[in-house]
Amino acid sequence: MTARVTLSNANHARYRNGFLGIMGLGAIMLLAGCERFRHETYTCPHNAIGLHELIINNNKAGADVTVVEYEKEYGIPIGSITDDQMMASNQDMVLILNRQTGRLNITMGTRTLFMTCEKAVFTM
Repeated sequence: MTARVTLSNANHARYRNGFLGIMGLGAIMLLAGCERFRHETYTCPHNAIGLHELIINNNKAGADVTVVEYEKEYGIPIGSITDDQMMASNQDMVLILNRQTGRLNITMGTRTLFMTCEKAVFTM
């Protein structure tokens, strides 16, 4: 009778450990799939208009893309954004950014400037 109780307790412990292992694995997979924060930075080469960086913290239309120039920093509302492209504009300029390659098209009045910026992504 004692052997049967010991065997039963051993089985119970094994099932409990298996269940906890599956629950832990499920929690890790769930957390790994969640992206709570994304910060995209596009660092641009020296250029005639003084644009240094573009920063996208919120990848939704209507949010601002932060434009960092050598002398100042300001936001421009995002008109449309997909996984591949972001378009933003204000009264002074239109920005079209290829989010995959970092290729940037800037139009200011009648001047158009093309450059390729280096992309860095931080997620949490």
